[in-house]
Amino acid sequence: MRSISKQSEPAELQNWKRQMRRDAPQNLSYGNLPSDVSLSVKQALLAEQGFLCAYTMRRLRDADDCHIEHVQPQNSAPDQDLAYQNMAACFPCNGGDVSHGYGAPVKGGQEVVLNANFVSPHSPNCEGRFLFDDKGLVSAHPHDTAAQHTIETLRLDHRALVELRRSAMEAFGLTQGRRTTRTAHRPMSAKQASDFARQVLQPDAKGRLEPFCVALSQVAKAFASKEEARAQRMKAQRLQG
Repeated sequence: MRSISKQSEPAELQNWKRQMRRDAPQNLSYGNLPSDVSLSVKQALLAEQGFLCAYTMRRLRDADDCHIEHVQPQNSAPDQDLAYQNMAACFPCNGGDVSHGYGAPVKGGQEVVLNANFVSPHSPNCEGRFLFDDKGLVSAHPHDTAAQHTIETLRLDHRALVELRRSAMEAFGLTQGRRTTRTAHRPMSAKQASDFARQVLQPDAKGRLEPFCVALSQVAKAFASKEEARAQRMKAQRLQG
């Protein structure tokens, strides 16, 4: 999960809500949101999320790849039904498709209490509450029950999602697995890994982030530290010899 800085709600959503309050307040609900307004909301969410799923960090190519998720579910927080600050773009396109086994659909309408049993991607520095290793595994800091419950609620430890993260790390040469053509060159140096850890958190020219960027950055930092320690040991051995 990556911390998302929420922006102002799209003008299309503002205008529609204003019109409904004036002309038909009984119809002011998310279920009555017109498709064109929904599309504008999705596009705004994708832009502020760097085209990544708010929960899983999977790539979202466009509005057809995602659905609008309510972080606080509509059934337990009806007053947040049309609150843009409660919305996120999530994989897959059908919010009721639980076939993947993880993400927003498996969370469903479970009631969440933010920062008590669930970590919102809209909370500052939320990425620091999840720990990733070079096998693609995810865990929470000890005693961070909200982060642990979030992992369980979203099934962020599902083996399919773990494999997607591990494959992304392997593609950048950050694992001990087999090399792909993309990483057939020499492994990263400590400096390269350290630079990569910073750069991978930055969006490209089109505003898109690398899938699983937070996991990649954490693993790259650990990789750099190991390489630096290894270099220091080798230097000490040479001096002793």
